[in-house]
Amino acid sequence: MTDKRMYSDSDLVLVVRPRQSAPDVHAGLMTWEQAARESWAMAQDKAERVVALLAVHEEQIVGGWAVTGVSHDVAVPAGKSRNVSRSAFTTAPDARIAKLVGTPSQWAPQRNPVSTHELRDVRGLEVLLQDPAPTTTHGVVELGDYRLIVQADGRAELIVPSGSAVTVRAA
Repeated sequence: MTDKRMYSDSDLVLVVRPRQSAPDVHAGLMTWEQAARESWAMAQDKAERVVALLAVHEEQIVGGWAVTGVSHDVAVPAGKSRNVSRSAFTTAPDARIAKLVGTPSQWAPQRNPVSTHELRDVRGLEVLLQDPAPTTTHGVVELGDYRLIVQADGRAELIVPSGSAVTVRAA
């Protein structure tokens, strides 16, 4: 998938360590993506800012995806006395994020299996902050009744409505 989405340096990356699901992944019962998308305890407002999801296992990034949606559930877990907000994510492939798969984790192990990081602080994801529009050297652009045709050899033709005034400036 070629993702044309623009990101902000303050968008969040969710890093999860799906330790409890690892045996099922290794047994082929689920994928790292399925394990990573499960519900995680976190504030709803923070979950809404997550744009990328990374899965870490044994201090190596094992999966990376773009986040395309989030759902929330607030409930009192069994044996607890207060509400816990959990968020589950829908994801889509993004080759720019997947390039981190197989690289060492940038974050020290911790007790909590969930952490969030601003996009600007994640090595390797700075590519998400760059303009994803490809550089095009030829093609057709239409704006209303105006049409500009640029050929691969650099020749250009401008087609304008009858009676229109056109100003041409050389760069």
